[in-house]
Amino acid sequence: MTFIGAQVNKLNGGLSGGQPSERVAVLVVGGAAIAGKLELYRAYELLQIEDAESIGITAESDSANKLLSHYHISEIFRLSPETRVHLIVVPIATKVSELKSLPDFIPALRSIEDINTIAVAGLTDDEEAGIAAQGMQLLVDNFANDFIYIDAVLLEGKGSYLAESISDNADLRILDCPNVSLIWAQDPTIAAQDITYKYHAGVGSALGMLLARYVHENLGSVDIENKPRARKAQQDYPLTDARAGRWLSAALSNGRLFSSISGPDQKKLDELGYIYAGYFPGYGGCFLSNSHTCTKSDDDYCYIERNAIWNKAARIVRNTLLPRVRSKVQSDATTGLIRNTTITDWDGRVRRALEPMVTARNIADFDIFINPKQAAISDKPFNIRIQLVADGIVHEFEIDLGFTKSI
Repeated sequence: MTFIGAQVNKLNGGLSGGQPSERVAVLVVGGAAIAGKLELYRAYELLQIEDAESIGITAESDSANKLLSHYHISEIFRLSPETRVHLIVVPIATKVSELKSLPDFIPALRSIEDINTIAVAGLTDDEEAGIAAQGMQLLVDNFANDFIYIDAVLLEGKGSYLAESISDNADLRILDCPNVSLIWAQDPTIAAQDITYKYHAGVGSALGMLLARYVHENLGSVDIENKPRARKAQQDYPLTDARAGRWLSAALSNGRLFSSISGPDQKKLDELGYIYAGYFPGYGGCFLSNSHTCTKSDDDYCYIERNAIWNKAARIVRNTLLPRVRSKVQSDATTGLIRNTTITDWDGRVRRALEPMVTARNIADFDIFINPKQAAISDKPFNIRIQLVADGIVHEFEIDLGFTKSI
């Protein structure tokens, strides 16, 4: 007998190809310890940019050490000011794929209660993006074995790994990393500040945009459902902030300006699973392109929001059914199968627990099926099948517009 209690199996194939800051996020950056202020491999909870500055991460320290840690954190709070984030600093020379097995790093992650989102920036670029993604997917899988569900991992897509020709870039869709996304968006103003920033990607900006959204919202949506108080009157939610001088234009993380990327090349980047930043012709502001994950485009979990929705439902269902573990299962005296009263009880508990996801518009609906042909006396897990009905995402419109003589 174990203490697993309730096993949730992830189903695939039903879709072919959804409350802000239910997300509990950590930003992992490269850096060095600061005596009396900052320890490596320790999780710090930040409620505002001043909390980072109090432990020695400042704009001045970024400049002196040729880092972008303060920049990434400031972007998180600029774009999602009514949230919180955790910070873990690891040595700069650490490879992303090494994080999954670092004996000091994993306990730091586990110390963050209810963690479900990870972003990584500022580590060595001495590693291919695919290897980094696969390493972090193994970390996600290891956590899932302990019923710690990670919705998304945002990794820095270093510009040094981008090919000059868009079509020559690696296909991220073949990596089989459905919980990992690579960010290739860059603010040219930041990149121009120092040569060492040439190949960075705006991971902090992407994490801020994710934290500002409900779990069912796409990272590239032009507007969000619940904007921060200071921006409630806006009709959209761009990365751009003219007063702060942020995201006045956009580039890939190799410095190639979005304005030089053709429509077919933009489509190719999407086909390859790249998340980048750009703008709509004739419309103000920069936006992220989408919420791709590093898996095939017809996979149910090819978008960040799909994982977030599944994980939220999994947590709810597991916590709902755990109190029934090792409780009595009523038996039909004639057949030896589960009595209908038990089925009705389990069904009702799960329905009541999942209904708020419909109310919150995370999902359109759900369905539950408990096979009544299961033996009441059994040492095997009882099977409950739950299907979630996801809402769609508008990726683009096609409009027929013309004249007529009369209406």
